[in-house]
Amino acid sequence: MTKKRIGLLLALTLVMSVVFTACSPKEETPETPGETPGTETPVEPEEPSGEPSGTLKVGITEASGNFNPAYYSSSYDGYVVDLVFEGLATLNFEGDEYIPVVAKDWDISPDGKVITFNLREDVVFSDGEPLTANDVVWTYKLLSDPSYTGRYGSVVKDLEGYEAYAAGETEEFPGVVADGDYKVTFTFAEGKRTNFANTTFAIMPEHYYGEGVTYKNTAPVEEKSAAPVGSGPYKLDNFTEAQFIYLVRNDNFKGEGYMIKEILLQFVDQSTDIVQLMNGEVDLLNGVIEPAKIKEARDGGYSINEYPRSGYGYVNFNTEAGPTAEVAVRQALTYAFDTESFVNSYYKDPDSGLVLASTQNHPFSQISWVMSDELVSSLIDYSYDIEKAKSILDEAGWVAGADGIRAKDGKLLELNIAAMPEHDILATLIPMWEKSWGQELGVKLNISYLEFNTILDYVIYNSDANVDKWSLFFLATSITSADPDSIYSEFHSSDVGSGKDNTSRYKNAEVDRLLDEARKIMDPEEAKPLYAEVVKILNEEMPKIVVYANTYFDLYNSKVKNFKTSSLYQWTKAVKDAYIEE
Repeated sequence: MTKKRIGLLLALTLVMSVVFTACSPKEETPETPGETPGTETPVEPEEPSGEPSGTLKVGITEASGNFNPAYYSSSYDGYVVDLVFEGLATLNFEGDEYIPVVAKDWDISPDGKVITFNLREDVVFSDGEPLTANDVVWTYKLLSDPSYTGRYGSVVKDLEGYEAYAAGETEEFPGVVADGDYKVTFTFAEGKRTNFANTTFAIMPEHYYGEGVTYKNTAPVEEKSAAPVGSGPYKLDNFTEAQFIYLVRNDNFKGEGYMIKEILLQFVDQSTDIVQLMNGEVDLLNGVIEPAKIKEARDGGYSINEYPRSGYGYVNFNTEAGPTAEVAVRQALTYAFDTESFVNSYYKDPDSGLVLASTQNHPFSQISWVMSDELVSSLIDYSYDIEKAKSILDEAGWVAGADGIRAKDGKLLELNIAAMPEHDILATLIPMWEKSWGQELGVKLNISYLEFNTILDYVIYNSDANVDKWSLFFLATSITSADPDSIYSEFHSSDVGSGKDNTSRYKNAEVDRLLDEARKIMDPEEAKPLYAEVVKILNEEMPKIVVYANTYFDLYNSKVKNFKTSSLYQWTKAVKDAYIEE
């Protein structure tokens, strides 16, 4: 049976489900999978007539210039990837159904192992070359190649023949096969709920990225990371480091919508970005979390979209090296970190007095369908308890010396904290840690101020070489799916290593087993008990502290019309229906 759309039961998990941000949630969890609290389905927009026009100026704080779908890590670089490239399908506004993009339609075998796509025949890349099934095959072979060093190996690992191909044993790859120019078939080793999501990766043109690439030598692809070529609605015109990214409408784009002619990603400082919005230097600040800025935009008559963020700010512990390799140390540090006080202070709305964020004792999205009040109530409550923290360390053998610093077997309880300079949230958190962890708990803190890209190199790109250099870091993540499988690569041991997602280097055989089994279950209700066990283990072993789970606010100039965003539908998707009213 041919289907143009695919529903929730077969595909809730998005490809590239976790991206890192330099800064950045607890609302009621929706009872129905994919139902996003605090959002409304947008009405059909009245698109402006004529040609695309106007410039949308978006404030961003970071970008490394890596605009390669196969290698980027930062969500800021991901904005460019989202606008320049397309996949076969994408999620709709509600996040509960896939809709066609490059594909016209698709067939799914009854066992879920085989998915065949019929491609549109009018799609071309920005350089005018046609997009064909061979480009899809080439993209997936790139991600499967033995020499591939990027983060997205999880996209292809379930395909038939992946293990032999990735091991360098054969150049044959039956997992993705072209049948002519406009039909491509994905064959998976097993039927899994997550298979369809893994067919939606951004399609890269072989004629451009494949130049000089051979089996076991994908290095030339990385060399073109600053000059992307895709079939999406925009193309990169100029990237000036630490200043701006300038995108123009792709004249060869064949899809619908995207009536904004130019998009300027303007670098802004967190301390002045609201001023730049108010004086017209930028038109949009997305994902704003500071109550004072939200109040200023509201008082100034700016448009505001509000929704629970699918993601959170977090502290990741190094679970492989140093004191934080011990569960007891991680538990004690969590008890001695007053996240509730931070949230109640930092996220208090000056107008209403309401707190626009909350704390949580688990690392799943606040819109994840596995979470329930019953499950939450069964978890260890890590509310601030300094005496409990001291007791845990005492029992674990970390005893305070004459100088007040704890030690065990002749080694100090010493933490190397990787922090970004001039970061608003860290400017609040670090003094808290110095007081509770340092002065009260007896931990020696070494604060290293590193630039965002350096931290990414430490904990992602070159993490194997740097594993002994850090104990914890603070970042934030966006989780682009309500399916709990979206955290698979963050906690599965197969994703430990340079270029991979498991940045805490967490390894637990039972978690691996549960995650592997759960993704084979098509019905979310049947999968819930397995994920609930994962939640409980992670809650006990604490490889990650969720510092805050907040509400997101997109602040924008009222000249931007038909701009609808939600938890799983960020601004790069919303520009499809938006336009600028001059």
